Amino acid sequence: MMKLERQLTDPYVLGSPITGYGVAKVLDSAHPGFAKDDLVWGITGWEEYSLISDPKNFFKIQHTNVLLSYYAGILGNYQFYSILG
Repeated sequence: MMKLERQLTDPYVLGSPITGYGVAKVLDSAHPGFAKDDLVWGITGWEEYSLISDPKNFFKIQHTNVLLSYYAGILGNYQFYSILG
């Protein structure tokens, strides 16, 4: 059996939002790398609104000529794992 060395997300806590890859629109930001109306992707809560206190695992979407749902699938995973090395 393969041993899991590290997890990308925390274990699920009963009653909390499910987390996973998602695409989001920035509504407000104090971070210099993200501005209002930017589109981002990363691991987030699957809920209507999320407060992101640590945006280091979010990436700005540069190419909007593809379906945004692709970023939660093949495009997102490929870029995420290539950055992790």
